[in-house]
Formats: sequence, C-alpha cells, structure tokens
Amino acid sequence: MKYGNIMSSTVIKDIKIAVIGGAGLEGRAIASELAASGYEVYIGSRNLFRAQEAAQKIAKTRGLNEERVIGATNVEAAKAADLVFLTIPYEALKDTLDQLAQHLIDKHIVDVIVPYKLRSPMLLNTRQLDRYRSHFGPGKSPSVTEEIYLYLQEATQRRPHITAALKTLSYKTLALSKNMKEPILTWGYNSEDMQILLSILRQVFPNAELVEVPQMYWRSVEGVCELIRFLTLQGVKIEALNFSYSQSKQ
Repeated sequence: MKYGNIMSSTVIKDIKIAVIGGAGLEGRAIASELAASGYEVYIGSRNLFRAQEAAQKIAKTRGLNEERVIGATNVEAAKAADLVFLTIPYEALKDTLDQLAQHLIDKHIVDVIVPYKLRSPMLLNTRQLDRYRSHFGPGKSPSVTEEIYLYLQEATQRRPHITAALKTLSYKTLALSKNMKEPILTWGYNSEDMQILLSILRQVFPNAELVEVPQMYWRSVEGVCELIRFLTLQGVKIEALNFSYSQSKQ
C-alpha cells in the first residue's frame, strides 16, 4: 500500500504497522493494542527469536490469529510495513536508522522514543546542528523527533513523514487501551501526517484526549516524559496533564 492511500478512512485498518523495538515492554504494549484494534502488526527486534516470542505471546493473550501479529527482524518489519513505530532506546537510534533508512522512505514514522537522561544530540553532525540552531536559536538542541527528521532527510534525500506520540505513557497505562483516558501528547511536521496518526490513535484509544504540541515545546516535553512514565508506574496521577478548553463568547 502506498503512503497516500493511508489517508482513506475506509482502508486505515488495512495498513501494516511495524513496531521497531516491539519485544520491549513499551513496544510490546503498543503492538498489543494495535493488533487488538484490528491492525496487522510486525514485531521488529534485533533478535528474531525474541520478536517471534513476543508476537506469539500477544496473539495468545489477546486471542488473536497468529497471522495478525508477526515476529520479524527490524529490517523485515520495516520492509513489510506502511507505518513504523520506533520504540527503541535512544542510544540505539543511530545504528537502527543507519540500518533501516532506505526502508523508511515514504513511510510514516511514529517516534515514541524517550531519552533516559539529558543528552547532547547523537544523530546530528556539527553542520546539521548549526543549521538547526540558525533557525531556532544559539544553544538550542533538537527533540528526538527533529533529530530523526534531519538525519533521515540527509540520509535518504527525501522528506521524512514523521510524527510523535505516546511518550508520556507507561506500558501499564497503554494496556488500558479502550478504557485509557489519559491525554496523549502528539506532534508532527504537517497536517496530513498528523491526521493519519490521530486516526489510528482514536481507533486504539477512543476515550483518550489527543493534544497537539507546538514544535517550540517538543524538546521541553521530552525532558519530562521519563519522569512522568516513572511516576505513573508508581501509581502517581499527574494532574498537570489534565487539559480543558473553553471558547470565549464574542
């Protein structure tokens, strides 16, 4: 299926989705909810056995046909998919993108990566970083999403289709699926990519509130994602992420 066809609401569930890093806790939780919502999901891992084991466990736990969840290597998963979730550790991102870059051309990428510590950008060279800072200001550092975009743009000479979501949600929260009511923070570079992402999130998490974050705040949000995940795993409710809106009367 070509990228443009994903926009049709009548075929949205026909797309194939890869979860790179799908054998880990976060990736497995996302893959499980996608598969249970009707998507064909490929569990990608550096270790084929781990991927197959995770796929079989998801299919058995959710009562799904084994053809709905398939274990594969990262390369095989990326090749097969129309849309790719990245749920790998930040430290593994460069090696993973170097391996998968040519298989991600014209595919929708969803960044779910949360750095575990403050970092200097690991993907970008000095020239790319200077280019970023000439636009956003001296001393500014890109979010992971922006790093992926700039890195793939240079590696493939194509404009990547990349969005981000689910960064504040722990694997235990994601497992609530249809009953999950936590806000999902999302962002991306253009409206077409965002509509694809939001369509999928609405199907998988129909009761969640979807909030789009402006680009100037992407890095700041990423800075607290790991803390939020940790606290929610401890049973702490983050009231600061409750959003409400009202429209003033003219």
